[in-house]
Amino acid sequence: MRPTSSGGLRGVGLACFALGLSAYAWWPALAAYPATQLNDGGFGHEMIEATRASLVRFHELPLWNPFQCGGVPLWDNPQGFSAAPVFWPFLAFDTTRAIELFYVVHSALGFLCMWLLARRELGLSRGAALVSSAMWAFAGTHSQHLTMGHIVFVSYLYSPLAVLLWRRAEHELRMAVGLGMLVALEFYEAGVEPLAHLAVLLGAETLTRLWPPRRAPAVIRAGGIVLLVAFSLAAARLIPVIEQLMAHSRELPRDSDALQLSTLQEMFLARDHINTLPGHPPHDVSGQHWGWFEYGDYLGPFLLGLSLLGIALAGTQNLWLLALLVAGTALMAGHQGPYWPWAVLNGHVFPFKQMRIAARFNDWVTLCLAPFAGIGIDAAARLARRGLRSPAGAEALAAALLALGLIGVGDLVGVGVDQCRRSFTGVPAAQHVTASPRFYVGGPDVASFIDQPAQNRGGTDCWEEWAFHRDAAIWTGDVPQARADDPAVTVANVVRTPSTFSFDVGSPGRPAHVWLNSTWDAGWRATTGTVADDAGRLSVDVPAGEHRVIVRYWPLGLTFGLTLSGLAIVVLIALFVRDRRRRRPLRQ
Repeated sequence: MRPTSSGGLRGVGLACFALGLSAYAWWPALAAYPATQLNDGGFGHEMIEATRASLVRFHELPLWNPFQCGGVPLWDNPQGFSAAPVFWPFLAFDTTRAIELFYVVHSALGFLCMWLLARRELGLSRGAALVSSAMWAFAGTHSQHLTMGHIVFVSYLYSPLAVLLWRRAEHELRMAVGLGMLVALEFYEAGVEPLAHLAVLLGAETLTRLWPPRRAPAVIRAGGIVLLVAFSLAAARLIPVIEQLMAHSRELPRDSDALQLSTLQEMFLARDHINTLPGHPPHDVSGQHWGWFEYGDYLGPFLLGLSLLGIALAGTQNLWLLALLVAGTALMAGHQGPYWPWAVLNGHVFPFKQMRIAARFNDWVTLCLAPFAGIGIDAAARLARRGLRSPAGAEALAAALLALGLIGVGDLVGVGVDQCRRSFTGVPAAQHVTASPRFYVGGPDVASFIDQPAQNRGGTDCWEEWAFHRDAAIWTGDVPQARADDPAVTVANVVRTPSTFSFDVGSPGRPAHVWLNSTWDAGWRATTGTVADDAGRLSVDVPAGEHRVIVRYWPLGLTFGLTLSGLAIVVLIALFVRDRRRRRPLRQ
């Protein structure tokens, strides 16, 4: 019997520590249950409830969301969360609790991702790695966005692991496979914006390693493997999303916001921001286009000071990290001129042409500042041990620096706790909601936006940005969800689920045109007749005669994507088993 690995026990202990620290950071949300999240939290809550309704009540894949805007894509929505299999186990809890636990787990994962980068790539001591990891996991940019309800931003927390895997992938192809798997996971978690930022981040990191030129073939090979694995694993969602992006364009004006020096001075040090200018909302930022939560990235004076110390003492020994910090700061600065990095990306490069808010690159800047804090602790300790005659004095200084870092972590977590306390104060969800036996839109006593999926009722109110037919003529009330435009045509036995309509139609002597109470999208298809776009409303042209018609939403490219992803999973499992057997030491 093989002895238990001490490394494995340390790993379990570290994971438990990270989870406990994360639970403390999110305790106001956990304690506020059943209060829901304010701000954009309602959007994520409703989308998860729509996913739950499809999976649990109707036992079908969450492909279409009929509960808002008259109906919108769910699986193939670029910012849709329904395809995230990592979230599905959390559906064992109600949605309010599931979101809270999801945040707790991802903050802990962010801690572990930075720990791996700090220990394995930068060689930091355990104490310094602890400070860097907590600084990253609970940085102001994460607490600001997640407490605001930007649930799809959890993927930013994986970035340190992505950097580690990419730096190792040049020499270890297993790392390239691992990075491809991580990218696929982020795409299933709807991390479109985090992935776009990650692509630029890894591209910038690659430039630091392309000398001498003989390294280029290995880097290119690793990149090809990453793309192949990521595309094949994510194909079940990626291909339908590509189809959506080809069919629709999210038109946004260019983001001309430029970071002001005064904002930069507050960005990492202001615990909160209240605008004192008359006539302005309290969280407006003078001279900027967006609210404070887009800029605020509180790190605090202790941690920021340690980061600057690390740059001063060991920046030249970590030039690749310093170069990434400079590049991230330039992007975060926004539209400083027509040839500034953000202006070029936002004006000419997909998908940044359909994005905004350069200040969100503060996540990238924090990704560099966090390890520099740990580097500062270790570098100063080494200098003290070499420069001080008293070993006890050197150790005391090293301990003081670590204590300063831990105080900074406590300060950082405390600010996040305050933000969390303010965010989870919404009205409890689905407290007095009874599910309708039939789905229909509106009607008397329709529940609030986030409770409509639990009530099995739709609404015409619209939070979703990926809704291109929100003005379609949708009817309301507990009436059949399919009707004919010709009184001579009979439509009966109408049954509706989130992603299907089924009905009997009788039209003797001539074809029938049947309206369905949903918006149209290219993924709708019928077993009989032809699906049509009727001024944004879904309809179907049925041949003359008696027919049982089923109209189903099945995103374009989903069948091919599921097949490709399934094959990729089988191949990767086979390769993993083969690699494990090859690496297993021979028993004596």
